Amino acid sequence: MALEAAAANGERDGLARHFLFGRLGERLAVDGVAERALWAVEGGLAAGLWGLFASLPLERASDLGAAMGRRLGPRLKKHRHVLTNLAVALADRPAEERAAIARESWANAFRMLAELPHLADLVAGRSGRIEVVDPLGVAAALAGRPAIFVTAHVGNWNLTPVAALRAGIPTTVIYRAQTSPRIEALLARARAELPWRHLEVEEAARGMLRELEAGRSVGLLPDQRFEGGELVPFFGRPAPTPVAPARIAIKMGLPFVAARVVRLEGCRFEIRIEPPLEADPTIRDPRERAFAMTAALNRLFEAWIRERPEQWLCAKRRWPRAPAPAGAPETPPP
Repeated sequence: MALEAAAANGERDGLARHFLFGRLGERLAVDGVAERALWAVEGGLAAGLWGLFASLPLERASDLGAAMGRRLGPRLKKHRHVLTNLAVALADRPAEERAAIARESWANAFRMLAELPHLADLVAGRSGRIEVVDPLGVAAALAGRPAIFVTAHVGNWNLTPVAALRAGIPTTVIYRAQTSPRIEALLARARAELPWRHLEVEEAARGMLRELEAGRSVGLLPDQRFEGGELVPFFGRPAPTPVAPARIAIKMGLPFVAARVVRLEGCRFEIRIEPPLEADPTIRDPRERAFAMTAALNRLFEAWIRERPEQWLCAKRRWPRAPAPAGAPETPPP
């Protein structure tokens, strides 16, 4: 629920320092001058693409992004993680089908990037492209309480806070700043145009509590690998998952509210709000209750992904590596 795919997951703990130069950038990170030069190149390319997408009508920009994603995504080094993750999530599908789904995952992701310069107009609803489906009436269900809004990296997840906005629920979104200064500057400018607050993840430990205690809901993306988390089942396998949001929810007596952005066609979206997910009161131990609450959320994400796998992007290794056979050479981490 942030403007970056890595929000609330940790890849300074996971967030790539360089999008184009990979390991070369990491090796040059010890040389501040060289790293700044690489960031300047990446930032210049990002600014050029941003300007191109901003100059086009929304639909044309999104279609161009999709075409770029289908062509470029499978050539990126991260593509192997997308395929590996789909092999676990869609183990019953043939490899050829998963490869086709992966291409469409990149198309959806690049659409989302191309839509970023138009995000404020999309959110404002002037184009009527976003429909919120809220069958229970989330505001009435919360009865004045704040909540922890959660979503996964599906559809255009940047639009998820619109669900709370239209329900009249004040919300603060957790995001992670990019390491590339120029790319972060572009995204900061986009964030400044949006009608909800933002909180950088480095401040989230105290900031989330402060916002919730003030009666503001918070929004985050807890679906990807988090090295400081616990091994919670995800598609039948233990996966490092953040459990702290559930602990905060239990401590404050608040629910999760899951909302999913579904891309219907082109640049039309439906945001589906799920019933509030409360902790199981029959589980006495708070840590076990938080684990169970997180596992229930993972099961919900599984259902979303199975329904629309081509709209899910997980471009980092989601599950721990299997132990290498004795005597096998070590491989460097991604």
